[in-house]
Amino acid sequence: MNQPEPWIRHFGFTGTPFSKGIPAHQLFNRSAHQQAVARLQFCIQEAALAVLVGDVGAGKTVAVRAATSLLDRTRYHLIYVPAPTFGTRGLHVTIVTRE
Repeated sequence: MNQPEPWIRHFGFTGTPFSKGIPAHQLFNRSAHQQAVARLQFCIQEAALAVLVGDVGAGKTVAVRAATSLLDRTRYHLIYVPAPTFGTRGLHVTIVTRE
C-alpha cells in the first residue's frame, strides 16, 4: 500500500485537495480566470489557434480545463502541451504525434 505524501499526513487530509479530478464547475472562479476561459471559448467557437502563457501557478491548466469541460469529445480533439522547451519544429511534431 502506498503511503500518502507527507503534507497530506501533516494536515490530516484523506487525499490531495489539488487533484485534476475536481469538476470544472468547482474550480476557483476569479475575474482573471473568467477572462481566460472566455477567450479560450471564443477561440474554440471560431476554430482559432489559442496559445495560453503565464507564470507557473497562474491558473493556465485550470482555465483550459474550465473552457473545455463541456466540449463534445467526439467533435473536438484537444492537444495540451504543458511545457514546450523546443522550437517551432518540435511544437509541430508534438501536435502531429499526439493522439
